[in-house]
Amino acid sequence: MTNRKPFKDLLFSDAFMFAAVMEDPEICRGVLERILGFPIQRVYVRSEAVLFVNPDYRGVRLDVLADDADGSIFNVEMQVTDQHNLPKRSRAYQSRMDLSLLKPGENFNQLPVSYVIFICTFDPFIQNYWRYTFDTRCRETGEELGDQAYKIFLNTKGTNTQAEPPELVHFLQYIENAAVSLQSQDRLIRQIERKLNDVKHDNAMEVQYMLFSEMLSQERMEGLQEGHKAGLQEGLQTGRQKTLDLIHAMSQNGDGDKVPLLAEDPALLKEMCLKYHMDLSD
Repeated sequence: MTNRKPFKDLLFSDAFMFAAVMEDPEICRGVLERILGFPIQRVYVRSEAVLFVNPDYRGVRLDVLADDADGSIFNVEMQVTDQHNLPKRSRAYQSRMDLSLLKPGENFNQLPVSYVIFICTFDPFIQNYWRYTFDTRCRETGEELGDQAYKIFLNTKGTNTQAEPPELVHFLQYIENAAVSLQSQDRLIRQIERKLNDVKHDNAMEVQYMLFSEMLSQERMEGLQEGHKAGLQEGLQTGRQKTLDLIHAMSQNGDGDKVPLLAEDPALLKEMCLKYHMDLSD
């Protein structure tokens, strides 16, 4: 097992909690309206893509995919670590969205308006803007290409406050410092805080967090061990699978509430291994 942020201490800015809260269609709609600056009639959150661990697509990720009533599609993700790859990352996300939407033989004009949105707790372009919006334009004429594919990078440390709607600035300040919500009359932030509290009291969500954290930890371990002999890699994979199997067994058999205690209680871990006939010592 590995050290991880306690579930009860998660904030909206933490990737898992962000995805869990944004699964609520009304909150997702409110966040998108706040970012884009125009009303959205209805949002359909693709639940299977929100709290979804996909080790086959460039590692473990949590993001939010949603559609609106007009057919536009949105991919939203929280970014708290600057890995200096967001431009190329946004390109990969855009490609993945398009490939999933267009079936073989369909007209390319059927591709919907799409937005890839990164909410960053750092300034991705070091220009002090709260929001950076990109579209595809002709270098010579400045004319927009018209592919209707947009990329938006938000910065919770912006300073150009007069250039942005106060609602957007307040939302980003909340992500930067959740304490601003204590006296907030902002309806969206109050919705987020209520949903966040509900998630923290949901044992099933806590189990999902444990699963996600374990897979993320194992992914990092495997990355550090890259280049070592195949036997070591196989051992890491085996240990990861055994841990996930134990957590899954506990959650399916009435012991899900004990999963968060495993990392701090070796005796409990041993008891659960014996109960479910598993050996994590390999």
